[in-house]
Amino acid sequence: MSEPIDAAEGKGAYKATLGELLAEAAVLISIAVLVFFFCKDTGVMSIAVGVFIAGRFVFLYRRGDLAVFVLGFVVGGGNDLLSMYKGVYYYTPPTILPVPIPVWMLFFWGEAFLFFRRLMRYGPFMGEDKPPEKLIDAPLAADAVIAVVYRFIVYRWASEPFLPDALYAAILVVRLILLPPKAHERYVMLAILALGPFYEILLIKGGLYVYQNGVVLGMPLWLVIYWVFIFRFLKAIIDRMEYFLSPSRFPYY
Repeated sequence: MSEPIDAAEGKGAYKATLGELLAEAAVLISIAVLVFFFCKDTGVMSIAVGVFIAGRFVFLYRRGDLAVFVLGFVVGGGNDLLSMYKGVYYYTPPTILPVPIPVWMLFFWGEAFLFFRRLMRYGPFMGEDKPPEKLIDAPLAADAVIAVVYRFIVYRWASEPFLPDALYAAILVVRLILLPPKAHERYVMLAILALGPFYEILLIKGGLYVYQNGVVLGMPLWLVIYWVFIFRFLKAIIDRMEYFLSPSRFPYY
């Protein structure tokens, strides 16, 4: 594995290069291409995704990647499982799991979070290179509450046309007015507004899953709002991981 830049020498929190960001994006795009050709063959997809992820850990590894991968596996994969259980959407490929989701998707979420890390720790999206003043500040606490409320809304009313969309939009507007995001957070939100739905649509058109009330090329409106919201929240969490899980305290994460 290649040594991480700066963090290996104790010079500060991880900063992504453009090359690292593009390489991570290439992994995600490659997986999306695989979905178009082998979506219904869970065995082939599981092997292929496993090879891609193993390869990226060999060639693209940076300190902290393992912790972020596990975070994605647990949080992203767990949310996926619960959303399936609640009937928000459904996967079309066969699976060996009790919940109808292909097993490789759980590992895919770990890879997705690694791309999120690269994006959030790159250039204009990173912000000030200093530890957060507080472990939990008002925006982070508010976003944690909103995330729970959002999940309740979509679990309860995913089948209702436009109701979750309107509720999601109203809550996000109030959040942004009362606690305006900083400049670099706005850049992240705008980038995800373009990239997130684009990638979701690729997977939907590849036949991987089907949403209820998919009015935007198979994607519901509330999901677009959720992508914009959740990345401000996720960035705050990842930024704290970068600084509070220091190399001196966790040399192997």
